[in-house]
Amino acid sequence: MIILLTGMPGSGKGEVAKAFKNRGIPVISMGDAIRREAERRGVPKTPEGLKKVSLDVRKELGPGAVALLTIPEVRAILNSSKIVVIEGVRSPAELEEFKKAFPKEEIIILAVHSPPKIRFERLKKRGRSDDPKTWEEFMDRDKKELGFGIGEVIALADYIIVNDCEFKEFQRRIEETISRILNQG
Repeated sequence: MIILLTGMPGSGKGEVAKAFKNRGIPVISMGDAIRREAERRGVPKTPEGLKKVSLDVRKELGPGAVALLTIPEVRAILNSSKIVVIEGVRSPAELEEFKKAFPKEEIIILAVHSPPKIRFERLKKRGRSDDPKTWEEFMDRDKKELGFGIGEVIALADYIIVNDCEFKEFQRRIEETISRILNQG
């Protein structure tokens, strides 16, 4: 089983990924694939640098490029695990690459949704180098993500966790959803 974890930046995907890891389920971050590619290319891991690398990679390999960078790692994990979570799927093209590469695996889309103002405040607090510092930067980043097709992936989700609540309640929702996914078969 491959669980594709999606959601806008700051929605809470990282917390969902952490909950899977706490259950011993391997998690691969597609954002880390872009950060590794930036490092490999000698591009600074600034918002501008990461944006450039993500766009360059897509120009070179097509719209499913980040999935293509991730597939070898997924294959390696599936040799020793029945389940893998891929965090950060952003486009229908990436979804299609995973479906082509793993036609026999059950693929589940899990989306995390959180309102924009809440996501902006979280990202400001998180403070990663590629996180927006202003509302304008935040809106630009959201437009970029939506341009990749993340809204379409979210619309195709088999499960959605809404993160508009206190952290303890969000954790409860995460655990409930993970249990539903793992107990479906």
